[in-house]
Amino acid sequence: MSCTITLAILPCLLQVHDVVPKDVNAPPGDITAGHVVLPGPEQSATSSVTALLPAREIDRFVPGSGKSAVVLIAKDPELWDFSIGAGSQPLASSERLLDLSGMTQSASARALRLLEPSDGLTSMPIQAKAPDEELAGWLLVADGCEDVRLTTHFGTRHHAPGRPVVLHARMEGAHSARGTMVLGSPSGDSFEHPLHPDGAGGLIGVFSPDEAGDWTVRSIVESVDHRGVGRVRTTQQLLRSLPESAAPSGSVTASQQTDGRIEFRVPLAVLPASDLAAPRRVALAFEVWATDASGRQVPVCWVSRIHELPAEGGAQHASLRADPRWFSLAGADPKSIELRELRIHDTRGFVLLAHEPRPDCIPVGSFELPSPPSAVVPSMHAGAAPERIAGASRASSMRAGSPDGGHVLLLSHGYCTDQFPFRTNDFSGDFVLYEEYGQNLSNDEFALRFESLGRSHKSMGIVGHSQAGHAATHLYTFYWSALDWATGPRKIQGVGVPWLGTALAGNAAVLGEVFGIGCGEVYDLTYDGSTSWLSFIPSWVRQETWYWTTSFEDGWFYDYCQIVTDLLLSDPDDGTVEQYAGQLAGANNEGHKTGWCHTRLMRDPPQCRDAERNVLMNQEAAR
Repeated sequence: MSCTITLAILPCLLQVHDVVPKDVNAPPGDITAGHVVLPGPEQSATSSVTALLPAREIDRFVPGSGKSAVVLIAKDPELWDFSIGAGSQPLASSERLLDLSGMTQSASARALRLLEPSDGLTSMPIQAKAPDEELAGWLLVADGCEDVRLTTHFGTRHHAPGRPVVLHARMEGAHSARGTMVLGSPSGDSFEHPLHPDGAGGLIGVFSPDEAGDWTVRSIVESVDHRGVGRVRTTQQLLRSLPESAAPSGSVTASQQTDGRIEFRVPLAVLPASDLAAPRRVALAFEVWATDASGRQVPVCWVSRIHELPAEGGAQHASLRADPRWFSLAGADPKSIELRELRIHDTRGFVLLAHEPRPDCIPVGSFELPSPPSAVVPSMHAGAAPERIAGASRASSMRAGSPDGGHVLLLSHGYCTDQFPFRTNDFSGDFVLYEEYGQNLSNDEFALRFESLGRSHKSMGIVGHSQAGHAATHLYTFYWSALDWATGPRKIQGVGVPWLGTALAGNAAVLGEVFGIGCGEVYDLTYDGSTSWLSFIPSWVRQETWYWTTSFEDGWFYDYCQIVTDLLLSDPDDGTVEQYAGQLAGANNEGHKTGWCHTRLMRDPPQCRDAERNVLMNQEAAR
C-alpha cells in the first residue's frame, strides 16, 4: 500500500488571484428541470415540533403520545436541580450527560424523557433550578404532539442592511396563534418584534437589519390544539445580511470572441471594501434565451462565473462566456439573445446581492455558429482548460517549487471536527488527507483549500464527509483544479452531506449567543444558504457526484442518534443531517443505510467507519 498523509494548513499559501475560474455553462434542460433556478424562500423553510426557550420562560408542558422529552442545556447541567413530573404522573428516564461540542462552546445537556405516552391533556411541571441564579440555562421541550408544527421562512433571499425582512410563520394542527420573534444582532444586541395575523391563517413580522453580519431569528408561537390544549413551538434561523457590494449598472453586451465563444460583459457598480485585506468574490449567473427558426423564444444555456471584486470599488465589468455550440443545438440566432434571471451572489453563503429578471442585452458585431454537434461534449460545460494548467505539467507550473505529484484520492472531514472521520486502513493506493480541525469555512473557501492542496498532484478524486461534499462539488463547478484531471469511475463521493442544509446551523447560532459557538456560525449549511448555493450546481457536476445517507437503527423503542439533535430534526436523521436534506437531485444516490450516525459520541457508530462503504469508495474513486 502506498499512502501519502498531508496536513493541510494552507491558508497562508493560497493565492486567490492564481486560481482559474471556469466559464460555467449548463444545458437548457437544467433551466427547465430547476437545477439552476433559485428556489423561492418558502422552499427552504424551517419547521419545528418542539420549543427551545430560556429555562425561566417555561415551567410546565402537556405531553402527548409521541416523543416526549425535556432537555436542559447549560454549563454544568449536572449541578442543576432538574426533574419533570410530580406525584402519580408518569416517571421520567434520565439520559447520560450529552456532549454538545458541535453546537455550543461551553454547554452540555441533560435529557429527561417520558417512558410511557401521556393522554395529551395532563399538565406536567418542569423543575429546572440553577445552583447560581446568574447561570444561563435553556430547555428544549418535545411535548409529543407532533401534529402541531410551526413552519417559518423569510419573504426574500435578498438581505442587506436597511432592507426590510419579512418573516412568515404558520402553525399547523392548531389555531388562535400568537407570536413573537426575537432577533440577535451581529454586535450582540437583542430585539423583540411582535408577529401579526397575515389574514390568511398565518403570522407575519417585519424588521430591518441595521448592520451587516449574521443575525439570529427566533420565532416563538403559542397556539391551541384541537383538544383545547396550549402548545408552544419555536424555530431558530440564521440570517446573513450583507452590503450590496455589486449590482448591475447598465446594459449587458454580447459579442463573439476570436475563439468563437460568446462573451457577455456585465457592467457592475462595486462598493469599496471596508476591509481591504479581505478578498471579495461574487458568483454571477443568468439564463440565455434566443429565437429559433420557428420564431419561438427557447432556452439556449445557463452561464455562470466567479468574479473577484476590486477593493477600491467603482465601475467594473464582469465577463461571462457561452459556448457557441449551445446556440447551434438550440437552432437559435445569437442576434436575438435575451437574458433572464441575472443574479449576483456573495460567495460567503451565496447570499443574493442583486437580481434582474430581464436585464437588457445588446448584441454587438456579427456571429458565426459551428455545425450542431451530435451530442453535448465536456468542453461545452466549462470551456477549454487554460494552457498554463493543461497536461501533465500542470502541478509544477502553478506554483514555483511545487512537486509534480502523482494521481491521488483526497479524503476530507467536514465542518468543525476535532479528529479525522474516515478509517484510513480501509483505503489503499495513493491518498492524501485534508486536515484542518476546528475550522469554519464557506463552501467557496473550503473548495479553494482543496484547489491549493491539489496543485501538488497531477490529478485527484475526492471523498468528503459532510460539508466536504459541498466543497468538492463547488470546486468542480467553479475552478480548474487537479479534480478535472482525475480518471476513474467517480470523481466526487460524499457521505452524510447536508445538500439541502441542516436545522442545526440555526439552532447552534441561537445557543451560541449564550454559550458561544466553538467554530463560529456557518450560514452555508443553513437551509437558506444551502439551497441558494445549490442553484449554481449544474447537472454535469451532479452526474459526477455519488452520495450516501444514514440514520439510527430504528427499533420498537424511542431511537435516535443524539437525543438533543433528534428533537430538532425530522426523522429519519443521522444526528446532523435529515435523510430528505441529504438528497442531491440529478446526482447518484447510493442508498440509505441504518445503524450509522453522523459522527462519534452518538448512539450508533459513526458513518465514516463503515468499512464496507469505505472499501467501495476507494475502489471506485477517480484519481
